[in-house]
Amino acid sequence: TRVASLGDSTPISQQRAIVLVAHIHVLFVSIAAAIAPFSFQDKLLLEPGEADDAPAGLFPPMAPGLTKDAEIWNGRVAMVGLICLVAQAVGTKTPILDVVNMWFGSLFY
Repeated sequence: TRVASLGDSTPISQQRAIVLVAHIHVLFVSIAAAIAPFSFQDKLLLEPGEADDAPAGLFPPMAPGLTKDAEIWNGRVAMVGLICLVAQAVGTKTPILDVVNMWFGSLFY
């Protein structure tokens, strides 16, 4: 089904319209988070007199529980996964969404 038109009546599909709306939503949520962050979020700048965290180093200590070091490990592993995703997509000349679908055993489509 065609839902909308771009410019001179070039129709776009419902799936593309949903992705477009999702991207617009994420953009506005990101802008709102940058302008007025919640009190529990990390701020981009330190408050006057606020101490900065020590650098994590190459391999932060692994401690059980929800710690700052665990979040650093989580972020680094996520970045490695993203690099692997992009590398496989570029290396095999396959769209990224198709690679993700392949990793999940064709679960999505």
